[in-house]
Amino acid sequence: MEILLALIILSLIGIFVRRYYINEKGVYLERALLRAFNGGARIHAKHRRDKQEKPSKERKAPSHVPKSVPKTMEAKMLYSKAMIFYERGELKQAEKKLIQVTSLDQHFHDALHRLGLIYLKQAQFSKAEALFRQLTTQRDDHAVYHSNLGRALYEQEKFEEALSSYLRSIELDDSRPGRFISTAEVYRKLGNPKKAHDMYETALKLDPTNLDYLLIFAHFLIDQKHYKEALEYLQKALDKKPDNQVALEMKKECEKAME
Repeated sequence: MEILLALIILSLIGIFVRRYYINEKGVYLERALLRAFNGGARIHAKHRRDKQEKPSKERKAPSHVPKSVPKTMEAKMLYSKAMIFYERGELKQAEKKLIQVTSLDQHFHDALHRLGLIYLKQAQFSKAEALFRQLTTQRDDHAVYHSNLGRALYEQEKFEEALSSYLRSIELDDSRPGRFISTAEVYRKLGNPKKAHDMYETALKLDPTNLDYLLIFAHFLIDQKHYKEALEYLQKALDKKPDNQVALEMKKECEKAME
């Protein structure tokens, strides 16, 4: 009786583990599948999401499994493989796997997003733009997709479109100072220094001790001949890092211009 009870408990644990990896992780790790990944190497994939979505409510599996399900599972397995290459910095291999994934499942947002990031790193901005446009069409409420589309457009000097994308990303999530910096840079390109100034200030309100932001804003202020204000921000930068050569040179430039 005790042996039977133990077997039942083990069976229930096995069912739970299967459900967990299929429903929550999207991958079912059997020995055969592990062997397919570098002779049984452990799968290690980081999924960075701007917002963590709650998993959908579990539904009972239908008695007849549609033919599309194996393709979806295959896409998830290939994505896990792609992420191994991505984490190693082997972007060409990751790209190949992700292209396979997206050919199987055109709504696999994480795969599309990761492929878009690879194209940004490779300076293939038109390809990145196409992917992020697809993502923003499928998920207009995702701030990261709009922000990355803005970057792809900016690099192609499509500044009006880039501005729209960055503003949409801020509308969806205004907690990221980097987005305000990017938007300020677009306003600079469009010849709107007042708007650029406001965006830089907002970024520094969110992250007041960020050395890069302080120097970028100071450089902008020098270009605008606002030397006194630039010196204030350069001093903040030097308070943080007294031996910063860029800040010291910019400070000399300001002081010389004010003589």
